[in-house]
Amino acid sequence: MKIIVKIISKWKLLGFVIFALLYSCQGLLISLIIQMAGSVDIENRGMIAIFGLLSLTFFIFIYICMYLNNVLLRSIIKEINLFISKKALSLFADKRLEYSASEFNSFLTQDIPMFWKEYLSPLFLYPIFGTSILVSVMYLVSQDVVVGLLFTIGGFLMIMPQFVFHKLLKRRGEELSKAREISLANITDFSAGIDTIVSNRADQEYCQHVYDTIDQMESGQYRYYTSHNLVMFWTGPLKGLGLVGPLVIGMVMMSTTHLSLTVLIAMMTASMNLISPLQQLLEATSTLQSATVVKEKVLNILLKEDIKREEVSETFPTTLGISIKNVSKKYADKIIFDDISVSMEAGNRVLLTGASGSGKSTLFHILTGDDRDYDGEICFLDRHGKQYAPSHDLVSVIHQKPYIFKGTLRTNVSLYQNHNDNDIRKVLQRVQLWDELGQDLDYYLDGNNLSGGQMMKIEIARALLRPRPILLADEITAALDKQNADEIHKLLFSQPATILEIAHKFHQDEYEKVYILKNGKVLESN
Repeated sequence: MKIIVKIISKWKLLGFVIFALLYSCQGLLISLIIQMAGSVDIENRGMIAIFGLLSLTFFIFIYICMYLNNVLLRSIIKEINLFISKKALSLFADKRLEYSASEFNSFLTQDIPMFWKEYLSPLFLYPIFGTSILVSVMYLVSQDVVVGLLFTIGGFLMIMPQFVFHKLLKRRGEELSKAREISLANITDFSAGIDTIVSNRADQEYCQHVYDTIDQMESGQYRYYTSHNLVMFWTGPLKGLGLVGPLVIGMVMMSTTHLSLTVLIAMMTASMNLISPLQQLLEATSTLQSATVVKEKVLNILLKEDIKREEVSETFPTTLGISIKNVSKKYADKIIFDDISVSMEAGNRVLLTGASGSGKSTLFHILTGDDRDYDGEICFLDRHGKQYAPSHDLVSVIHQKPYIFKGTLRTNVSLYQNHNDNDIRKVLQRVQLWDELGQDLDYYLDGNNLSGGQMMKIEIARALLRPRPILLADEITAALDKQNADEIHKLLFSQPATILEIAHKFHQDEYEKVYILKNGKVLESN
């Protein structure tokens, strides 16, 4: 809870507490009005008018407090949700969250809304419900100690079902959270892989599989809410007992105490307003218990250290050499690199080839700084011998399957960074896309209105807009015809950078060096 409080504006929190305390008195409104009505002289029209205006003023004041309290609560929740979302996005981009794409989507779209609905909201409503209960108890006891305590005890009888069904509610909440994750993951896979599914004539079976996961999620929701309803069902009879019992006893005691029927009715009304916040408090408690899993997910993100990425102020050379010395790496028992050493001169064009699983992509991840789990030394060298550590600040990557974002040509190249239109237009001209796409930076791309070659040109344009000393190209011509492949290679080799390319089909004379990864070793091709 401390970390949540740190996120919130202290002024908003103070305002919320003040209005929550004032609004919590609303449970006594009707009781006080009933008692006031009992002392009004019905023959005195002026007194009746004052009573009416005063009662209306109380209502307006209390519900103004309610409105302001709810506005502040929504503002606080918005502040917290945005903070969590921003931190999660940064951690995922920095590869510090062990989430798949579907799990991360689920966290942003399902878990965060569930966190505020089933954890934050109940948590912030506790002061209102708790104070409302306290005020009602104080009022009841002040009217008559015995009858007031009976009404109070009767109200608290409703807590019993909460304790009885505690474990069931917690289990149902965990089951629902897991079912939601599985369903979203399968829906995401289905929509992303629909072409593969249809081409293999597996659409009916795969649809049934996704439907089954949705069915499991809906069944989980059904069990979750019916469990809540079961708890609330048992509170009904206890609620009746808590109201009717003390009322009957109070009526019996009227002849021997100062109690009047008006006071008893006012006390019963106050008791009803004691039961209502108590019931809401119980619902909030059960909701909090069922939100344990999602709460732990959110807190796990909030407790991670903030990412402090220093701005790069240094000007790097146009090209850098690559030095790999005695590097070893393995996954579980599989050796990827076995004490390899390779030197690549600045400005060279180097090809890296080898069978699938030989470590080509792993080496790329190491060179970008994404993977630091290896033994040995890797650094980049300028022409004067100055060393630089692997980092995305020094390396551009052209991926085998470029991702085209749903948006304009401008945003697909700029990726929302602050690049001016003139620079974007120039790189699009260099990759010969400016005329092909109608000389329109606002041209909308959806991933389906571009050819494979055009997608690769956009990926190269992204690299051209952000020149780095080292350029990594991962199977960039594998899915292209010869004409497009030759055009892409011409663009690639025109860059003033050290180029390391992964490829299986190649012309050896286009490169200064060709290395083959095999059995954890690096062999130079002659």
